[in-house]
Amino acid sequence: MRRFFQLFGVLVLAVILFSISAVATPSTVKVPERPPMEPVRTPTPIIQVDQPYHATIEYGIPEVIKHNDGPLFTYIRFPQGGNSTDDEIAQWAYQFYDDRVNEFYFVQEDEPDALGEINVHFDSYLVDNRYAGIFQSGDYSYYLSMPKESVLKTFNIDLTTASFLSSADILDFSQTEDIIAPLLRDRLLAEHPGTYGHLNFIDETWLGQLVITQDGIMVVIEGRTLLQFFDTLTATLPYEDLGAALRIRTEPPLDVAPTPAPTPVPTPDPVHGGPDDPVDTGSPDDTTQSFPPQSDNIDRSGLIIALSFDDGPGVYTDQFLDLLEKYNVRATFCTIGNLVNTQKEALARAVEMGCEVIGHSWDHKNLAKLSADDVKKQLVDTMTVIEAVTGTATPMFRPPYGEVNTTMKDVAAELGLSLVNWNVDPEDWNTKDPDAVYNAVMHQVKNNAIILSHEIYKSTLIAYQRLIPDLLAHGYQIVTVSELLTIRLGELEPGRVYYNG
Repeated sequence: MRRFFQLFGVLVLAVILFSISAVATPSTVKVPERPPMEPVRTPTPIIQVDQPYHATIEYGIPEVIKHNDGPLFTYIRFPQGGNSTDDEIAQWAYQFYDDRVNEFYFVQEDEPDALGEINVHFDSYLVDNRYAGIFQSGDYSYYLSMPKESVLKTFNIDLTTASFLSSADILDFSQTEDIIAPLLRDRLLAEHPGTYGHLNFIDETWLGQLVITQDGIMVVIEGRTLLQFFDTLTATLPYEDLGAALRIRTEPPLDVAPTPAPTPVPTPDPVHGGPDDPVDTGSPDDTTQSFPPQSDNIDRSGLIIALSFDDGPGVYTDQFLDLLEKYNVRATFCTIGNLVNTQKEALARAVEMGCEVIGHSWDHKNLAKLSADDVKKQLVDTMTVIEAVTGTATPMFRPPYGEVNTTMKDVAAELGLSLVNWNVDPEDWNTKDPDAVYNAVMHQVKNNAIILSHEIYKSTLIAYQRLIPDLLAHGYQIVTVSELLTIRLGELEPGRVYYNG
């Protein structure tokens, strides 16, 4: 009973205090109005699984820094456009590589068995034959348990002066509050709806990484920085909406050039010609050869080898096809999925000639370090785009770096794919010397060999000018990988790794 009266007293006291506060606060007093703020929401991670990245290469010839043997597997792709800006872009790429190598040495001191990887690509845009925008992106890690570190670098070039443009040369930062920030907010919300609630304080610190593109100025926002819960995001500000905030020339209008400006090979070769000198692969009806072209009818009892070219398609793919056509031989092109759309006609031509086009992963990542789901996506996306362009999908793929594990074999078996490696490697990616490549192939070649080379190097193209006729002269019949394996081993087995016929 006593406790009841205590609780009743507390309740009465609360009612009295509430009544007093209501009297003390006149009904005419209003809280000052404030503009509503966007509510802060924790975003769902943005993973565009249905829209794989396709490279855009409108400016520059791709140059690749590659290390195929590990323990720091490397694939760094950057453009060279044949002007005085090339050195700075190349210097950035090689300095980035050297820095990662030095860091990896320290990692190896604590983890001698560490396996690292660098994977960097670029997109390049050509606008009105006057401006070029370059966007380098990718990641690196030094061991499996290390979170991937993002790579991000942009370059913008005024091609009329062969000079780099800073962000302040492109946009007038005094217009940030009135024009740029509202426009960027709108574009981010349109392109990345999950950013709602995180865009209240846009200022010029958001404009440090810009890329000139056909459609407008792309703003690149590095992951985990200004938008701390997000990976790297991009949003394109249309030229027509920038108005007074746009500093680069807009008269005449920024129109897309019908074809990219001529871009010579980046490194002149004093022995085999300069950057503008074409590689003479001859024509199919050239009658100067001292032996007939290979017949389509393969002598199964004779010497047979297969040529395979990795990391394309690229600017030399058509010239490789000219060379193969001249001698009526075929080869296997192991293509990177995100590059397929940059050379559609060349790949379609390859299949029409009897060559085959197979996948070499979507973006040249080491598949042996990925989960089964990620491996499957890499293979399926690559097969899909190859079939869309060529009309065919050969049931094989070439693992990047030749790295294979049980997960990859299981996924390949599920997809009905065989894995194709090699047993002859001239290391053309390392020497980039035509004579060294020629000598290595001629020294290592044997019956039933699968020869690895890369179609992205002019030096490799020059080497094969000599190699193909000399291999034919030595009695070798040159076919695709699937032809060699089928002739020698019968039906291909999904999930199996092949190194030779």
